[in-house]
Amino acid sequence: MLDLSANPTAARRPYRAPLATLFAAALLATTAGCAGGLDEPERFTGGTSSCAPGTTASSIIQAQCLSCHSTDAKGSAGGGFDLQASGLPGRLYTTNAACNSAPLADSANPSQSFFLKKLTASPGCGSQMPLGGTALNAADTACLTNWLVAGKPSP
Repeated sequence: MLDLSANPTAARRPYRAPLATLFAAALLATTAGCAGGLDEPERFTGGTSSCAPGTTASSIIQAQCLSCHSTDAKGSAGGGFDLQASGLPGRLYTTNAACNSAPLADSANPSQSFFLKKLTASPGCGSQMPLGGTALNAADTACLTNWLVAGKPSP
């Protein structure tokens, strides 16, 4: 029989290996690093962002749409549709277009929504947005498409 009083550390030895392994795992986990920084958002989103670096759907809407579609827009500019008020993009799924009463966003197929068709040369009714003859580039349109699809309300 083993006399533990002769060697008191022998009683603690069975616990050293699991403790050492746990400590090593904790040390590795805390020193391994983060998946990405805020300067690398694609590391957090899985690279699915189609917005150009430094561009967001919000910045596109602000630069291209709010002169007509804002809380401060006067008169009938923008068909009375306010893109500045809170709740976008979800509010697009509950609002109908002024020119054809179609929902601005199609919950069954968000990438085919009327809101996005208004950015094309042939929107179906009304004029291409933004007004003024300068269409959005492909990157900005893709950015808005991803934003709208990501903002689809849950059923």
